[in-house]
Amino acid sequence: MASILTFPRSLRADADNNMPHIGFSLTGEHKPDPTEISRIHMFIPSSFAVKDGASYTGVDLGALTAANTVSANLKSGKTALEGMGTADATVMSLKAIEGITGDAGGLSAKAAMQQGVAFNPQTALAFEGVSLREFEFTFKMVPESKEEAEESRRIENFFRKYLYPKKEGLFSLKYPPKFKIQFFIGEEENKYMPMIHDCYLTGVGATMNPEGNSFFIDGQPTAIELSLSFSETKQLTRHDVYTESTSESDPSYDYSRPGSYQADSSGGKSS
Repeated sequence: MASILTFPRSLRADADNNMPHIGFSLTGEHKPDPTEISRIHMFIPSSFAVKDGASYTGVDLGALTAANTVSANLKSGKTALEGMGTADATVMSLKAIEGITGDAGGLSAKAAMQQGVAFNPQTALAFEGVSLREFEFTFKMVPESKEEAEESRRIENFFRKYLYPKKEGLFSLKYPPKFKIQFFIGEEENKYMPMIHDCYLTGVGATMNPEGNSFFIDGQPTAIELSLSFSETKQLTRHDVYTESTSESDPSYDYSRPGSYQADSSGGKSS
């Protein structure tokens, strides 16, 4: 059976008493063999932040509206500017001149200023998509024993190992595994903490002995500050994050993680 590591070692007993903690496990196509680490449980770092974002772009609808008006007039046998008010007709005439001449010397702009009119671009926001979410974790592991020092080393190398792709053949690389990140309260996911979909590990940083230069007798550092960067593997929709049956007054996360790529559906903490 693939092994599970906790840091500190006392976390396992604390978790059984509903101690909040965070779990990292490999998911997707990667299947750990019995000698590998499959899951890490650690204390929750302070000041964890989640940033969701959406992108929009400005679209000018004025030119389209004007073109449709002119086209409708011509199709019905009217003149291009028929039915327009004085200001609209003036702006359209100047725009036509600008299109023909390229507004050499700014003559049409000058004429518009003299008439006190300007073209209304009717700019509207068009939705483009949502941002891929990124997450940062920083853990300061201060072992209290030789055994905890060894486990902090194994934890650091676990994350570093699975940041890298696997070489296959001369020219191809196999994707690194995805990570499932879960906040727990005891055995259950903590509904007061964010729900994260499958992620790739995009950065690992380790600082040995950040506040000193002391070592255990075997050369193990007495502290490791571990920084981890993750990025979700896909853009999310509302359906990916919230349950369909959720009422408008009480939105809640869908911990089944619909659409997550082959995510582990067990939900709870392994023993």
